Amino acid sequence: MTPEARGGSATGAEGSELAWRVWDAARPRASLLLIHGLGEHSGRYQNLVEVIRGTGVSVLAYDLRGHGLSGGPRGDVSAFPRFLEDLLLMEEVLRVEIPGNLPRLLLGHSLGGLIGLTRLRTLGDGYAGAAFSAPWLRASQPRWLRRIGRASGWLFPRIPVPNGIGPARLTRDPEMKKAWHEDALIHGRLTGGLFREAERVQRELLDQEFSPKIPLLFLLPEADPVVDTGVTKKFARGIVGADVRIEILEGRLHEPFNDLGRKEVFGIVVDWLSEILDGPALRR
Repeated sequence: MTPEARGGSATGAEGSELAWRVWDAARPRASLLLIHGLGEHSGRYQNLVEVIRGTGVSVLAYDLRGHGLSGGPRGDVSAFPRFLEDLLLMEEVLRVEIPGNLPRLLLGHSLGGLIGLTRLRTLGDGYAGAAFSAPWLRASQPRWLRRIGRASGWLFPRIPVPNGIGPARLTRDPEMKKAWHEDALIHGRLTGGLFREAERVQRELLDQEFSPKIPLLFLLPEADPVVDTGVTKKFARGIVGADVRIEILEGRLHEPFNDLGRKEVFGIVVDWLSEILDGPALRR
């Protein structure tokens, strides 16, 4: 926990304790709910959060069940709706911890992007805008390997296996690779049950029309070895009825907020936030 953050916990679905932390802007004009990716935790977003706070946006981030300081078996979920129930709980925490009738924004990375997109599709918008960094719509794995993962989800749903996501696939920055190895809250586990549930939700998103009415930002690392950027690009271009901005980040790996050249990515996020917060819809 950094000195700038304050934190707490809330009891989520199935009794899981979910750790959260808030970074307050000096004069908040909006709030943002951040959802991290598989195997990591919310504390890894300090650099991005500092930039977002500078735009007048307070940030709440939480550790997914089975991750970071939250409870639950590492890298596991009994069913994907548990993630959505946890997110709705965190939306209530956000309303209490960052009070005022402020515009609300959403940002999800990887697994967090999949959760955020599913929330918008199934439960309506509820946000002034949403951003997605390398959302996990399909893994960059051969089809035969995905079939094995799917089969293990039926046969051994609760047994964790290595998720194969090491720092060399996330960032080219030596300092960030070192920090990953030294971070005791990071884990490299994934159960077949979580993989099976994620694939089910991915198929639903890819096979159905997606038409939110809010501005969307997609940050897509061009050299991502974890998530299939081509699938995500096609999905984003097919979204109907929304202002969609797609940024292809050349040469970047799976974590653009931790990769070389991240200041450029931070700048894209700031520009997008400014377009929303200074736009006519929120000035009325």
